[in-house]
Parts: sequence; C-alpha cells; structure tokens
Amino acid sequence: MIVKLKGNIENFDENFIDLDVNGVVYRVLMSNKNISKVGAVGSYVTIFIYEIRKEDSRIFAGFLKEEERETFGDLLSVQGVGGKMAINIMSNLTNETIIDSIVREDSKIFNKINGVGNKLAMRLINELKEKIKKKNYQKNIIIPGEKNSIFQDLVSCLLNLGFPEKVCETTANYVINNNQEKKLEELIPIAVKSLSNPSS
Repeated sequence: MIVKLKGNIENFDENFIDLDVNGVVYRVLMSNKNISKVGAVGSYVTIFIYEIRKEDSRIFAGFLKEEERETFGDLLSVQGVGGKMAINIMSNLTNETIIDSIVREDSKIFNKINGVGNKLAMRLINELKEKIKKKNYQKNIIIPGEKNSIFQDLVSCLLNLGFPEKVCETTANYVINNNQEKKLEELIPIAVKSLSNPSS
C-alpha cells in the first residue's frame, strides 16, 4: 500500500494532480483547497496518499497533511460516501470545520454542500462523532471547546453580512489566533474591518 509520494508536479486540474515520482507519473485526486496550495507545474511536493483499491482499478487520493488523510478515511467509512463525495466535502470545508461540526452535531454545515442531503449529513454525524471524539481525546485535542464555538459563531456572523464562506473561515481563524483574549463581540468588528480593508 502506498501511503506517501514525493515528486514533481507534471500537470494539474481542478480535482487532481499528475505527480512524477522518479519517472513514474501518478494521478492523485485532491480537494481544490489543496490543489491551490501545491504550487506550479514542476514544483516538488510531498503528498500523503489514501489508496482506494477496486476490482479493476487503484485510485489515489492525496492530502498535504496526515490529519486530512485520516479524516478522508473516516468519511469513506460512512455508508453512502465514496471517494468523489469525500473529496467534495473536503473541497468545501476545512479539515478543522469537518471535525468540529461532527463533534458539535452541526448538520447544517454539511447541508450547504452540493449532493449532501439531510439523511447523509445526519449519517456523517451519527457514525463518526464517537470515533472522532475518541481519536482526538487520545491525541489530547480538546474539541469542541470555547474557541471552536467562537470560531463557528464568528463565521456565522460574517456569513450573515454576505461574505463568502471560505473567506469567512480563513478570516475568523486569523482573527481569533491573533486576538485570543478577546470575546466574540470584540472579534466581530476586527474581522469586518479586516474583510473591508484587506490591506490594513
């Protein structure tokens, strides 16, 4: 089983990269979030691989972090979630948001993703919440916590103001990390100012 590949990007599209590893070129499915981070053609990258074996094919899904590969495997274990759907979920949500939403039993975040209905959203939560809680407890990661709650509330406030979801998540994460002692009502104007004046 292949678990990691290191090589140069030969080609890429919105949902895959072709990775040249010592003359052998592997097509690796990736979320568009990660594809936007890997760099230009010719860039040397390290990709964590989740290999999906079928009767007539081998599919490689790639990730920039080992934790993302773990989450992908968890998503695949849910009935009704295949490789394409798992990649679709990870293209729309950050790894942290997926984990936090499952633990907090927030199905609405998944309903916003094309192709994920109410039944599948609830199945994701019901089948994964205990597994993820146990996994993160073993890693001494405390979720959900106050900061995660503030993150979700801040993202929600920014969404209500009409900003794009991905921009809201990135801004909320940045603002919280740089103002860890502040409360939600203090963080909101800082985030709005950051979005309204990105160069400031």
